[in-house]
Amino acid sequence: MILHVLKHELRLVFREPRFWIPFVIPPVLLAASQGIAVSRYGGQIMQGMDGYMMLLLGCLMAPMGAPLAADSFAGERERNSLELLQLSPVKPAHLFWGKFLAVLPFPLMFSLICQLVYWGAHSDVVNGEVAVAAILGSMSACLLVNAFSLLLSLKAKTVRAATQGTLFFIIPLLLLVQLGYQTFLRDMMMPVVALGFSLAVCVAATVVGMRKFISL
Repeated sequence: MILHVLKHELRLVFREPRFWIPFVIPPVLLAASQGIAVSRYGGQIMQGMDGYMMLLLGCLMAPMGAPLAADSFAGERERNSLELLQLSPVKPAHLFWGKFLAVLPFPLMFSLICQLVYWGAHSDVVNGEVAVAAILGSMSACLLVNAFSLLLSLKAKTVRAATQGTLFFIIPLLLLVQLGYQTFLRDMMMPVVALGFSLAVCVAATVVGMRKFISL
């Protein structure tokens, strides 16, 4: 039954192009800004910054899944269909997992694809350890942001409120990347710890969210 709900949610996502637009914006903006900087100041301006750009690109994908997460539960409430879903023969836990699993893969998938493409284009300056650290960092960001988005979507009354609340993550996320990327990319310890912490928070938020959804 979870698989049935998951397929239904994925069909809805693929029918709505507006959900895909946020995932296109970050790579286009970063590619444009990098191209302008290189053309104006020369390639030396990006020297030593490729690992940072790869980490930033992946982390920027994390909040881009906010519209999907917001629509999963707050959208049902706004359309007055949440009560109907709860009255359906499908168990609330199956509904919750089907919706959650339909949202989580998108930011993770787009983040990974963009980072792999960037790494392929800059493999001569980004070594394997830095690339893996950047990928783990973006995965951590995606898990944290989506866990927070899930809880917001369950509490918010409208999609707009849930989306705007999640987008507040962008500023502290950018600050963390800007101020701590050198320490983060220095070795694998920080990325592994961050991923473990993010997984724990995501699991905890998922359990809390499922209990809240069942009790609605």
